[in-house]
Order: sequence, then structure tokens, then C-alpha cells
Amino acid sequence: MKVDPKLLIKYPFLPFLGEYLKEIYFDFEEIFKGNNLILSESLERVKLIVSGKIPKYYDDPSIEIPIFVTSLYFVSQLGTDTIYRFADYESKRFSKNIQEEKLENLLILAQHLIKSNLEIHVIKRGPYEIFEIKMPLIDYLNLAPFLGGYNWALAFKDIHLGKVYLSKSDFSRLLEESYRQWIILKANELKDYYYPELEKILIEVSKEIEEKRKTYKMSVRSYEGIDPPCMRILINDLKSGKKLSHMGRFALVTYLHSINWSVEDVINLFKSLPDFREDITRYQVEHIFGLRGGRKVYSVPSCLTMKAASLCFPESPGCDNIKHPLQYLVRIKKLKVKSGKENN
Repeated sequence: MKVDPKLLIKYPFLPFLGEYLKEIYFDFEEIFKGNNLILSESLERVKLIVSGKIPKYYDDPSIEIPIFVTSLYFVSQLGTDTIYRFADYESKRFSKNIQEEKLENLLILAQHLIKSNLEIHVIKRGPYEIFEIKMPLIDYLNLAPFLGGYNWALAFKDIHLGKVYLSKSDFSRLLEESYRQWIILKANELKDYYYPELEKILIEVSKEIEEKRKTYKMSVRSYEGIDPPCMRILINDLKSGKKLSHMGRFALVTYLHSINWSVEDVINLFKSLPDFREDITRYQVEHIFGLRGGRKVYSVPSCLTMKAASLCFPESPGCDNIKHPLQYLVRIKKLKVKSGKENN
């Protein structure tokens, strides 16, 4: 049965994307040769999204899908901030699209996004029926930490026989986050593809984007210290009393454990938060340290995971071409040793 390519306009992650691109003879090199609709509209879309404006979308998949893919390539070349803004915008658009879908269709979409064994659970209350989604606990834990907020903690969810029971709204939010991560990961896959003929265009677009960035507030990021920039920023945010996402807290605690901080040192660091509760913080820290529960010691998340959580800042010095935050420490130590030898 032939699948309607118009579905790709709303859901470009569907598995027949590659086949459709071949069918329409999509070719980056042909698009990048000169002025054409796909090239101009892709650049315009990126600029509008970065400046917080609504871009134009086409109903014809033979136009819209090449624009989307080409836009994704452009954001991959324009830095992490642009990737995140593009992913955030597209995931919100995706969220609006799935509000119109029946629950059965959401489960089908989920099979392609999170590849989870999902079931519909029906609760009968008199003449009414309430529908919930049963998701395997491990799949839930792969997504929920990225969302932040204590309402996503397992203590606030119904769990039975290794399944988490979710409302349609919560399930939709998980799908939105999964799609946001899909865009970020795809953009990072495209980073290594270089087309010399685009160099001039990318330089011009970068300058325009820098000008547009001045129209919206951007938080100041500081990279001082020997810690990886992602962890240094989390530490600085924490010391200033800024509430971290659940994933941010988890990543920071695993990192501090890896560099031999004690439980008490970590707890003292978290005391600057306005909602600090020592009993909850101690339990969470000891659990991550492997001192509670199954006594599993959790590892520091990879750079790929940090990127998906919008916690990575790879434009910072020393972060190029590393795959794990702990590699940054090794690199910094080598640079210090080399610098010391050169000074002697």
C-alpha cells in the first residue's frame, strides 16, 4: 500500500522519508549549485525561526520536504544555538499537529520515534471511559528526565508491572520531546558534510543571525575553570540559585561523583536552591552515587545525551571533536602539561 507523502510534512521522521527523497531525486549538490526555490526558502526559514517569526510551509511535499531537509542542513552548520532554536520551534509545531490525532495514531507515531512497546489502557467509570497509555518503565526513564519538573518523577506516576501509565497529554509531551531530540541528533549527523560552494552563503547568514540574536535576550555563559563547560555552567547556575532541570541535576551529580566529590560536598552545593530539601537531595545524590536502591553507580552522560537535553555548548574552547565530557578533562590536563613543558 502506497503511503501518502503528505504525512511527511507533519512527521518527517517517518521511515519512508529516505525513499521519498530518492523518488523526487533530492540532491544537496544540485540545490546548492545556484538560486532556486528550495535554497532560498530554506535559508529564509532558518532566519525567521532564529528571529522568533513564523516561516512559510508548503502543502506540496515535493517542495516542503526538500526545504525541511535543507533547512536542517543549514542549522547544522550554524552552531548549537541555531540547532536548538530550530528544534524547539519544530517540536512545538509537531506538538500542535499531534493534538489532532487519535490515540491509536499517536501510538503508531511513537513506534517510529521512541520504538517502545506501548499499549492502551481503558478505565471504565460509569458511562465514561478514560484512556491511558502504558509505557515500559525503561523507555519512560529515557525521556522524562529531559522535561524537568517534579511532576515527571516516578513518585507522581502510576506504575504497575514495569509499565508507567500516562494521560494522553503527558504522552504527547513525551513525543514532542522525542521529536526535538530527533531533530538535534539529525542535525549533528549532518555537521560533518561540507560543501565548499556554500561557504560564502553560510558566512553571510551567520552574520545575519548574529544581528537577529541581538533582538532577543541571551543568557551569558561563562567557561572559566577546568571543568567541562557544560558542567561549569550547571555549577554556576546552581550557585546563583537557578533551578536546574532534572537531567541537569542528574548530569552534574554524576560528574561531581566522577571527580571524587563526597555526598556532603554535593549536598552543600545544592543548598543554594530556593526549593532545597536536604532529605530529598540526599536520597537522590546517594542513589546516583550507588549507595541506595540497586546500588548502581550512574555514569556521566555522553555529549550526545547532553546535546539532546540542550545542556551542551560545543562552541566553547576545548570541546571540539569530543564525545564525552570527561574527555575534556583529559584534554585540558594534556594542554597544561604541554604548556608547562614549553615554559620550562
